[in-house]
Amino acid sequence: MRVMIVIDARRVSGPAKGVLDFCESVRGRVDPVVVAFQRGAEGTEFQHECRRRSIRVEVVRERYRYDVSLVSRTLRLARVLRPHLVQTHGYKADLLGFAIRRSLGIPWVAFNHGPTDEGTRMRLYLALDSVLLRRADQVVAVSEARRTAMVRTGCPPARLVTIHNAVEIPQMGQVGVSQVRHELGLPSDGPVLAVVGRLSPEKGQGYFVDAMAEVSRAVPGVRGLIVGEGPEEGRLRGRVAALGMQNVIHFLGYRRDMDRIYAAIDLLVLPSLSEGLPNVVLEAMAHGRPVVGTRVGGVPEVIDDGVTGWLVAAADAPALPQATLTLLRDPARCAAMGRAASERINRNFSLGARAERILTLYEDMLQHHTDRGTLAEIRLTDRSAEVR
Repeated sequence: MRVMIVIDARRVSGPAKGVLDFCESVRGRVDPVVVAFQRGAEGTEFQHECRRRSIRVEVVRERYRYDVSLVSRTLRLARVLRPHLVQTHGYKADLLGFAIRRSLGIPWVAFNHGPTDEGTRMRLYLALDSVLLRRADQVVAVSEARRTAMVRTGCPPARLVTIHNAVEIPQMGQVGVSQVRHELGLPSDGPVLAVVGRLSPEKGQGYFVDAMAEVSRAVPGVRGLIVGEGPEEGRLRGRVAALGMQNVIHFLGYRRDMDRIYAAIDLLVLPSLSEGLPNVVLEAMAHGRPVVGTRVGGVPEVIDDGVTGWLVAAADAPALPQATLTLLRDPARCAAMGRAASERINRNFSLGARAERILTLYEDMLQHHTDRGTLAEIRLTDRSAEVR
């Protein structure tokens, strides 16, 4: 079975990492072909990682913003690849999935991860996307909360299925925590907290900065890490400076060595105002780190409140530091929550289980899709189909 997976990704994070992990999980059972967009002459980190993992990736070059020729060139690529299914991630990919479904009759499944931005332009894109998704053969929501939200926007419930994100279960080797902390300029003995993700308004990192101000007064020697990059970085740095916390909060930028970062911290803080189902929560818990997170999107479907971490209301400035301090003041409980977190991910959010659910969905879609006449005369080729 050949599956054409369309995604607009540059970094190896979020949905892009999920695509890579899925392709590896089904190696030998499915023939996945990843279709990625590229602006400019340089290849992206995502493309390089596909090739490093021996995952076939075809590049559609985006010549300028709002390049409408993407549609015709992606259709041409689909005619060359002749996939049995098209899988899309994100509003731009959904537009192409819709075009392929409409023009070539290839079954289309769209994965909906939730909004990544709350700006006016993004709201317009998402409104248009919600119309397109009503035409998909199947839509995968990454959480029950996301599924409910999509039903409210008019997506037919019968074509909606929930498949949670998943992560690779890490092999707990001997990571030199002291060495990692030394490399990051952190003390070897004090507690370390982290917030991980794109630095954008909906991620709520400003609440983390304010919470750290209160936590640092109560727990001398505590340190906070802000991991990621994005449009809010300047504002966040300004807030840290205004609070005089440059020695308490460290900006690490985008990191490729997240296993080492998780090993170096004591707990993860997720102050998001909106989410689908954040991979960072799954990753931190898989590494045995409890999470203090907001009760948004699919977060409560992962964090067992009081068992694997704490849940607080979004934008509740007093609650976030209080929950954090509760864990920091009880190291034994913090460690027990971390062990429970790791067990929960291992039991319920493994890559293998997720891959099996997706493969079952593929089989059901193909069983119900009998009209492939539109592709009957298209010649399949094994050569590279890079579209320039």
